[in-house]
Amino acid sequence: MNETRERLRRMMPDAFPLFFDRRMPYRGQAVVMPDIVKGRDVLFASPTASGKTEAAVTPLFQRHLAYHRPVLSTVYIAPTKALVNDLHQRLLKYLVEPHPDAVARYTGDRHELGRIEGRFCVLVTPEALDSLQLRRPESLAWVRAVIVDEIHQLHGNPRGQQLRHVIDRIRRACLPPRSGKDRFQTVGMTATLDDMHEVARVWLGKGARVRQHGKSREIRTEWIEIEYTDGKDGRRVQAAELAHWINRALPTKCLVFTNSRDAAHRLAFHLNRQLKGKRWPVHLHFGALKAAEREKVEEDMRRKRHGICVATSTLEIGIDIGDVDAIVLADLPSTVSAFLQRIGRGNRRTGICRVVGVATPNGSETHFRALVDCGRLGELDDVHEYDRASVRFQQIFSLCWCSTRRGRGLSRPELEQVAGCPGHVPVAEDMIDVGHLKDVGGALVPSDPLMEEGDEGRMHTVIVGNPGKPVRDTRTGKDVMVDVDSGDDAFRGDSVVFIDGELREVIEGRDGSTYLGEDVSSADRLARILPTSPRLPMSRSLIRGLARQAGKDPTLWLWSPQRLQTWGGEMFNLLVKAFLEQNEFGSSFEEDDGGVSGLLVSRVPSIDQVRQWAFRVEQEGSLPLDLASRFVNRSRYLSRLSDEMRENESRLAVPWRGFHRWLDSIKGIENREGAEDADSDT
Repeated sequence: MNETRERLRRMMPDAFPLFFDRRMPYRGQAVVMPDIVKGRDVLFASPTASGKTEAAVTPLFQRHLAYHRPVLSTVYIAPTKALVNDLHQRLLKYLVEPHPDAVARYTGDRHELGRIEGRFCVLVTPEALDSLQLRRPESLAWVRAVIVDEIHQLHGNPRGQQLRHVIDRIRRACLPPRSGKDRFQTVGMTATLDDMHEVARVWLGKGARVRQHGKSREIRTEWIEIEYTDGKDGRRVQAAELAHWINRALPTKCLVFTNSRDAAHRLAFHLNRQLKGKRWPVHLHFGALKAAEREKVEEDMRRKRHGICVATSTLEIGIDIGDVDAIVLADLPSTVSAFLQRIGRGNRRTGICRVVGVATPNGSETHFRALVDCGRLGELDDVHEYDRASVRFQQIFSLCWCSTRRGRGLSRPELEQVAGCPGHVPVAEDMIDVGHLKDVGGALVPSDPLMEEGDEGRMHTVIVGNPGKPVRDTRTGKDVMVDVDSGDDAFRGDSVVFIDGELREVIEGRDGSTYLGEDVSSADRLARILPTSPRLPMSRSLIRGLARQAGKDPTLWLWSPQRLQTWGGEMFNLLVKAFLEQNEFGSSFEEDDGGVSGLLVSRVPSIDQVRQWAFRVEQEGSLPLDLASRFVNRSRYLSRLSDEMRENESRLAVPWRGFHRWLDSIKGIENREGAEDADSDT
């Protein structure tokens, strides 16, 4: 440790006494720091809780001081507001007395970036950065570095493409530096991503460096088997068994993950009853809570010695909410990435992840062991990145709205110049054809509905969905939740929600508004929390893990009269199904996670034949549009494109590159009677 500190002291003599203190972790910094200090673009991959944030921020702060930058020079982007808040606390702890105002937050909840003088870094979410660059571009005029944290949460989805466009806008609009060596640089950080060099190319450019550091922590597992019977509330049974384990194992703090908001709500309610009077307060953290309520839970988990927090994916991303010494999977995730994210939240002070799996009616120990096996082997999920016209729609709309409101419209050449990247004009032409843009003397002006949407500030996100129906607390007069379904009998007053350790009565107003009344001692009926997204299909890497757990070879397909077992995952099997249908290899086909079922003919194709079919269909663009559209990552503006532009986005969404890589890994197809029975578990 002393040698590392001295090496860092020699590398950054000016900044060292101002920035460092004895609490700062140094793991991994020596790996990435030389590249960042020299102004290079770097993608840094390291396990969770390994000090990636400090490894990136430290050399960038050194450059900030070395080049005597007087104003804001660094933008740090995190996928969620919760992570922004967590990072803010951490960085303030490391930036000591001489720089108390060096870091500010700018999110939908906190607009702390007033002046830019004396600032080093602003912490933002992608959507807040879109708004900041559009409405206050002068505040980012001197930015020389952008950090993108948790890239794996953004790569391969519309939010990621939107963020790359915003970074392009920032890079183009930056004022020239005082020194030619003070180049604009981008630093990406991730814990779980495959094909790192391709990710670096997409996000950082061709010259980016990829640096990896550290080993994954050891995973220690425990399985809680539960026998479920018809007629019993599964979450009540699960809570009783989980409470029994907590009383026996005596953890200090636990995170308990579920796959849905309603499941988290029900489990937290029942677990609170089971642990009443014990040392562990039960908290609930999910997207149905307003930000202030979630932050209260995070603070309680940090500050108090004991606690159990039941959560959804809201706590999957790198938040440090205290010394959590066990992760409990009350629902098993359907992807390896989600599994690694969840277990990475625990035991952050040690080299061991303690993971407890809990049986559910549709979650088995085999599934749990497959996740653990994939995590240990480093087998990650497929990710397909492609150009989405629907995301470009959002960017064009935003830029044209802003220019129109400032008294001048953008011409087509000016649009691409302001955007900082090519490719917007064909989408702009499509928007004109559909009626979303007007060409007024060569200037691109949004339609009246889009202008109204822009005036209301609703154009900075590509996320599909709505804000949800608010629930107001009668004690404070503030909205505390959304999406509470109290049912048809709400006026009886027997529907309740579990929030902040209490059971609160749900009251439906005669105007359709929903309120939280006083706390009640018991509950006849627990309100349902409405879902926001459909079920995720099981990932191909997890399917392979399940095959291995069953003693099967996932690189060998099995052919029988009624099933082709591929272990390919639902999306890849959708393509296999299309090829079988187009080449008349049977009828009545249905794809699933493990393969394709139907009435198959006696002859068996070879992998080379399947590969040739794939190449031909890809080149001809002959995959049926209804199948291609199932691969699309839905984004907010997709439905506003023309039919032709939507079709083009659908065809780009088909993951041909990943599909060909998968076929290249397959040994062959074995003709075997009864394969569908032998492999029904996978």
